[in-house]
Amino acid sequence: MRAALFLRCARIALPGLLALPLAAGAWSGQQHVQINRAAGRNVPDEMAAFREFSRPMALPGIYPDLWKESDPDEGPRHYFEPDRLPPDTDIRALSPVQIEAFLQMDLAPADVGIAPWAIVELLGRMTDAMRTNNWTWAAQCGAALSHYAADLHMPLHCTRNFNGQETWQAGVHARIETDMIKAFLRPDAIRPAPAAYLENPFREIMGWVEQSAALAPVLLRADLIAKRAANGRIDSETYYLRLWELTGDQITAQISAAAAHLSSLWYTAWVNAGKPAIPAPPDELPTLSVFSGVGIDPASEGGPVGAGRSRQNQRYDTIIWGVMGGLALVVVASSLWRGVQERKAKGP
Repeated sequence: MRAALFLRCARIALPGLLALPLAAGAWSGQQHVQINRAAGRNVPDEMAAFREFSRPMALPGIYPDLWKESDPDEGPRHYFEPDRLPPDTDIRALSPVQIEAFLQMDLAPADVGIAPWAIVELLGRMTDAMRTNNWTWAAQCGAALSHYAADLHMPLHCTRNFNGQETWQAGVHARIETDMIKAFLRPDAIRPAPAAYLENPFREIMGWVEQSAALAPVLLRADLIAKRAANGRIDSETYYLRLWELTGDQITAQISAAAAHLSSLWYTAWVNAGKPAIPAPPDELPTLSVFSGVGIDPASEGGPVGAGRSRQNQRYDTIIWGVMGGLALVVVASSLWRGVQERKAKGP
């Protein structure tokens, strides 16, 4: 009886646990660096000096994932989930001003994500920095911008079912974006289309979101097919070979598009700044967040949490331990209740 009760309670609690947001990012750090390098090579010839300038911007493309550990407000900049909105919502008609857009949606930023607005904000900062000859700051903003733009090209960052938690496919996010891509994607397969000036960056960004969101069900279905082919062994070579066979073309196209669109954002910032002369690149960029000032070390000074784990992660720990504690209490209470009933049955 106790075991059966425990299993029933676990079935109720498990979907909630699986729905907790991931600590991981979108593409692995390796793909963020590859996208940045490809985007730097892809800028138009009139911006050729930026190809050299962008080299120290490649590695800092991974920093936003590291800032999440010390900045509780960082996470929502990495996704936008349009399927949390009414089905007839035209996301391209949302305001490019974040506070206005969220009044339109009647949602909190963490509910749906703010990646498109983070990109627009950083595009403006990068433009202003170029215009005022503050090139280190321009590079910092451009590197941070690169991460959020790349994240929006990962389809599972554009759906509420980001980890398959709503379809009993927990872990699919990491299986696709980390394990599979590291094993199969070749850097020379990243072939971006030519960069172009973006007349309306926000509408373009929302177009990228629509494309990614449409691919999310494709990836989730591929995971189910690959799992069946591998007899449920999601840690097997058979599973990953089948998954890549089903999704490799779409994944490669999305990463190539991320590089193309990133180079277009950098080019747009430069054109809007008046096409200023581009200096020699800095040796390296500061690691501090362009939003909050936290560093990439969770224990770095200046972080709002200080010793490492974010308030958000601490909250999730509390939820998990609360659920498990509740299950334990159910089991104990069940045991006590059964003991009382047995004593009653035996009589005085």
